[in-house]
Amino acid sequence: MHRLFRKALDNASGQSKSIIAVIIDIRDFSGFSQRCDSVDVAAFIRKVYMKIIDDYFTSVSFYKSTGDGLLLTIPWEEENLEETSQKVIASCIACHSQFAEICSGDPAINFEVPNKIGIGVARGSACRLVSGKRTIDYSGRLLNLTARLTDLARPSGIVIDGAFVIDLLTEEQQKIFEEDKVYLKGIHEEEPIKIYYTPEFTIISKYNKQPIVSKRWREQTDVKLFKDLLKLGQFFFYYLDSEPLSPDDVVVNIKHDKIINGEARPEYYRTYDFSGFNYKLDRGRPRVAVDFPKLCEKLEQEGVKEDMEITITVAYVEK
Repeated sequence: MHRLFRKALDNASGQSKSIIAVIIDIRDFSGFSQRCDSVDVAAFIRKVYMKIIDDYFTSVSFYKSTGDGLLLTIPWEEENLEETSQKVIASCIACHSQFAEICSGDPAINFEVPNKIGIGVARGSACRLVSGKRTIDYSGRLLNLTARLTDLARPSGIVIDGAFVIDLLTEEQQKIFEEDKVYLKGIHEEEPIKIYYTPEFTIISKYNKQPIVSKRWREQTDVKLFKDLLKLGQFFFYYLDSEPLSPDDVVVNIKHDKIINGEARPEYYRTYDFSGFNYKLDRGRPRVAVDFPKLCEKLEQEGVKEDMEITITVAYVEK
């Protein structure tokens, strides 16, 4: 397939295309990849991809793997926008609600598999890379926005860009979603954007509720090898340069290479907020104590290798 892709690039050109972009991310896929044999992981992901495409998103024009999920694009025209929007959201709702049972009854899947997904949805124009009649890729701001929205949908759920126009959906579909405003790193850091999300399943991070600007947010970053974290075996103290606005305005973020099928993939990364910490004033000095044993336990569950770098970022809203 990679040779076909390379050959197609010789005559490729970019076109602007109106699409609805959907990214579906399988939660806890990294941990699953470590727990199960790579053959079982491959069997699960193959069947999941097939069912998502064949049973839920039959009208997609293009799809590709994102490592532990799928990017799907659905074209729309002005005359079919409302119908297409309702079908896409109906597919998202059905896929999300039924994902836990997506492999139920399949005799080949006789092991525990992930049961949650996060879905991001946005509508607009994207750059379509075409070669002849074949679409070989999509790129652009819309795809970046959709990826950020997918990351918001934790621990699971659906997050839709506010510019999608919620009125296009049926009344029943609209009832599932709640409106909010968020800041997104690299996209909307100083001015919030409107989103619609599933409050029954999704908790919007405090980090995304504050402007991501240097005047408000301060960050202190530490990079350690996983094997060095394992040696410490205790709480590790980070003394902050200034005092946070409040204890609720402190976030500890973890970032490392993503583990896929038991192997580290540097071209992807895994990032998440870590709850194992506490904040206090230590003789007048603001201090964040991170529970390294708890962090190491989580990293081991995800299959992180001892020689991998772990980036620990303490972010806080400055008083």
